[in-house]
Amino acid sequence: MRTVVTTNNHGQSLGRKGAETRKRLMDAARKLLKSGSPVELTAVSIAKRAKSSSATFYLYFSDVRGILLALTEEAESDMQAVHNILDEPWDPKILDVEHSRRVVNAFVSVWDKHREVLRYRNLEADRGDPVFENIRLRTSVRIVNRFAEHIVAAYPENSGGTKITAQADASVLVAAMERLAATDPKSVERGVGADEMWGAMTRIIARTLSAPPSPADFMQE
Repeated sequence: MRTVVTTNNHGQSLGRKGAETRKRLMDAARKLLKSGSPVELTAVSIAKRAKSSSATFYLYFSDVRGILLALTEEAESDMQAVHNILDEPWDPKILDVEHSRRVVNAFVSVWDKHREVLRYRNLEADRGDPVFENIRLRTSVRIVNRFAEHIVAAYPENSGGTKITAQADASVLVAAMERLAATDPKSVERGVGADEMWGAMTRIIARTLSAPPSPADFMQE
């Protein structure tokens, strides 16, 4: 959920010009992240890229972490496109490849736009930063829950499938999607290629959300 910013750091109301300046600084930071590490990002470099001053930067952000947090919340907000598709009715009686493809395309689109920021979010979450960890959880848990609901709906009667097994399957799906999305596209292309990998992900999602196998099918006798 993106924080609604209505004032600058001096408590002044954020008008149209102020909002445009703040956005310009965020755009500059995003562009710099595409060619450098987040640890190398500075207020000076961001302000210079935005054709502004360091004083202006600090008028809108307390520090570099603050602007990275704002960019992370922006990425979280854009993930709403994925949530919207998953909120649509999903017929468990058919192999809905097209619906799965739309989910994958929306997910990839967000990651292509925000890859560097989302990698930073995950890094900080893994380091134990509670703010970035909470944002990652807010984003992923919602997708996991919707996947799980569709999986439960697809379980045949008396299959032995439960909400827990559905949650586990959904968690694996989301983890796989995120790992593939976070990988450098050039590295993916050196393998079988992004189209093939995401095509495989689409097929796996479609199969999992349409009459998935019963957990009992995998029990050893």
